[in-house]
Amino acid sequence: MSKNWTAILSTALLTTSALGALGWVANAQGWIHIATPQVADRDKELDSQLPKLGKTPVSFFCEVTVSTPKAELRSEPKVHSEYLVAGLDLEGKSGWYQGEYSISESRKGALRMEGSKAVVSRPAMFERFGKMISQEEFTLDLKNGAFVQTLTFNDGTQRHMIKGVCAKYIKAPF
Repeated sequence: MSKNWTAILSTALLTTSALGALGWVANAQGWIHIATPQVADRDKELDSQLPKLGKTPVSFFCEVTVSTPKAELRSEPKVHSEYLVAGLDLEGKSGWYQGEYSISESRKGALRMEGSKAVVSRPAMFERFGKMISQEEFTLDLKNGAFVQTLTFNDGTQRHMIKGVCAKYIKAPF
């Protein structure tokens, strides 16, 4: 009985080794891709959005809720509604929005795409709520219009300050 198990295990080991080697060669030659999917190249993702949005900068009108701490970051927030305008420039790979803690048109953030979500961020170096802010960022989902603005602090914590929904802004023909 032990000779049968030895033969079975030897055959299974050889078959597995041969298939593994064949898979490695096929992957190395580029015939198949075994590696985990990588996040797509930034330019490729942006270029895929050009047919939908066009080459000219696009503006969005947003209805948002702003949640600002009254004193320090953990204090009870002051919440109010606001309207703002956001813009994306796919060719320039940049974006901006007007409003509290804005990434302004004169100091735009870098744009990258994560699926249908436009992510605009820029480094920051200012203090609010007793903490130093290291990055400002907003996301705009091009499928459902969801807008989220986030501040990142030096200690790595993040706080969503603005949330809402946006629609593509179309100027009247006059």
